Amino acid sequence: MIGRDASRAHATGWTSVSTDSGPRGPLTGRGRSARARRGAALVEFALVALAFYLLLAGTIEVGRMVFSLQALQNAARVGARELAQMELPATATFEEALRDPFVRETVFDPGLLVLDVSNMSEVEVQATLDNLPTINRMLVPLMLRERVNIGEGEKDYFRYPGAVVRFTNPGPFDPQRTVVIPRVLERDGEGSETIDFVPVVEEIRPSEDPAEAPFSMISAGRHRGLVALRINYPYQAATLAAHRFSGGVNVPVQANDGAVQQDAPPPGGAVLVPVSGGSGIYSGPYGLGHQFALGSEVRPFRRLLSAQSMFRREVFSR
Repeated sequence: MIGRDASRAHATGWTSVSTDSGPRGPLTGRGRSARARRGAALVEFALVALAFYLLLAGTIEVGRMVFSLQALQNAARVGARELAQMELPATATFEEALRDPFVRETVFDPGLLVLDVSNMSEVEVQATLDNLPTINRMLVPLMLRERVNIGEGEKDYFRYPGAVVRFTNPGPFDPQRTVVIPRVLERDGEGSETIDFVPVVEEIRPSEDPAEAPFSMISAGRHRGLVALRINYPYQAATLAAHRFSGGVNVPVQANDGAVQQDAPPPGGAVLVPVSGGSGIYSGPYGLGHQFALGSEVRPFRRLLSAQSMFRREVFSR
């Protein structure tokens, strides 16, 4: 039968031509169905890829944020407890307590927020970190190790995230350099940031009046003899970029350090130290960071994290 049908088709000049052929010949109905399924899978992946990435990035960043908050809270609790047990004058203020030589040696030294670890072995670096004051040592998990230039040539530094500052006319209690935290107050229509600065370790005060600060036993406020300690940390995401709402859509915030405006200078009469070299989420002279996304350099998503703890002062010097 097959030969007879072929002869008949040849005699009449009629042939059957497939209109759906692939690189390896005509496709059956099953082959067309497999190719359609592969195309549908690509479309489905394109639809869910963004949601999958956001879920993955969110999981990573929430984990980092929780870890950072736990480290901050532990440091604040231990630091406040240590200050509460320090033998300091009853009339001493919080600032005077932080300038006390014994407090600098055992509790917190702002000058040790930037450590030059060049030419140190790993054993020497670890020994240096193990001998830091209590709060400094508690903040070690949040510090960065990178090679940057902060005015003395490129060196290896172990430093707390933020802006590096120095004192032009240092007093007897001012460190050579330290770190302050930039706080973004607002962004204009072009995404340019206006910032001010907060210290890493500060006292929680009920008002702007220094006389009402609670640390001193002669405070004019409602609380006297209270160690109210706050520690600040600039959390900046490694996998998420900062956005601003403009024209009905979210627009990535461009990383433009030259357009940053300072609403107030660094506290204590300090000046910013230009930081060059290095790259990543805490780079730049203000420590606001850089990331690459969609072919441009943008700011990472950031939040100013704070932890606080309060203890009643227990020991006073005579």
